[in-house]
Amino acid sequence: MLSTFKNKAVAFAALAACVAFTSCSDDKEDTPSYNVPETYNFANVDYTGQEQRIAMLGEIDTYIKIGNNGTVLNAQKLKNMYANTNSPFSDASLNAATSKQLKNKTISVAVAEFESMFDKVAAASQSAGAAASNGTAGILTSTTDPSKKYLVDANGVEYGQVISKGLMGAVFYNQAVEGYLSAEKIGPTVDNTNVTPNVGTTMEHHWDEAFGYFGAPKDFPTNLNNLKYWANYSNKVSAAIGSNKAIMDAFIKGRAAISAKDMAGKDAAAAIIKTEWERLVAASAILELNAAKKNIADQSLKSHYLSEALGFVMSLKYKGDRKLSDAKYNEVMAKIGTNFYNTTGTDIAAAVDIISTAYNLDSVKAQL
Repeated sequence: MLSTFKNKAVAFAALAACVAFTSCSDDKEDTPSYNVPETYNFANVDYTGQEQRIAMLGEIDTYIKIGNNGTVLNAQKLKNMYANTNSPFSDASLNAATSKQLKNKTISVAVAEFESMFDKVAAASQSAGAAASNGTAGILTSTTDPSKKYLVDANGVEYGQVISKGLMGAVFYNQAVEGYLSAEKIGPTVDNTNVTPNVGTTMEHHWDEAFGYFGAPKDFPTNLNNLKYWANYSNKVSAAIGSNKAIMDAFIKGRAAISAKDMAGKDAAAAIIKTEWERLVAASAILELNAAKKNIADQSLKSHYLSEALGFVMSLKYKGDRKLSDAKYNEVMAKIGTNFYNTTGTDIAAAVDIISTAYNLDSVKAQL
């Protein structure tokens, strides 16, 4: 009987100590246990707005490319497409989505630059199919593949490609990594309790919107069909940098973590996406620079690939904590130059080296 009393006393003392010092294991916050699906297969997911903006850029691309055949482009039409005003799209559903546009989602410091480029590509199209040369805007035809023709300005810059790749950065990339994956959108003060049917909690929805801008199907990279913009470029460089799996796995793990209230897991996944997406931008720039160097003797292809590279390099500056410093960014831009007729293979190789060093891609730059 005395032994029983002593055991109860010990147990009571232990309980009292637990209450007094709040240090017992039961009071520790354990990591939630939850399943992570193999695909982006979650309840209450909606990123319609991101899909619409991707489609809007697709229509801008398509319209500008008719200039490659000598059609004169209308700068105001391009600006209407950018701001989604005056029903500019062939897809009526995009015209009806009046609250959605690319302009108001472009990083603010770049809006005027893109509107200026709409003017420049329209001005270049006034050549109406005439041949381009150094100092004269017009159509550059590939000497190795005459079916490839590109509208360029007097400096050999294909603004259609600069606009396309630049807006991939200034809207899709910037909105995802600087907007939706920021503390303002997925931090501790953001609601992750109240579920809106078909949309999810506010935090879940913001994460989904970031994924929407990646442009991948829910079962990527098993499914490589209908890849849009960044997902398409990820697939082009993934063999060298592993971007497909790294980015998609992080998007899936982060979304599962949010639904399971695992905020540490969410933060870790967000950090991976930001790092890997920036590497994807850098690798895409190197990919196009390598293509330009390979085709250095064919001015049409050289200008085409340099213009794509220029848009991607521009995109690198749309992330605040980027690895490429302002000084190194300016060095890359100086090597690419403003007149693509004068850009040499040595210049291009130097630009590649600056980027690859900043992003630790020296070992794979030749594979891109």
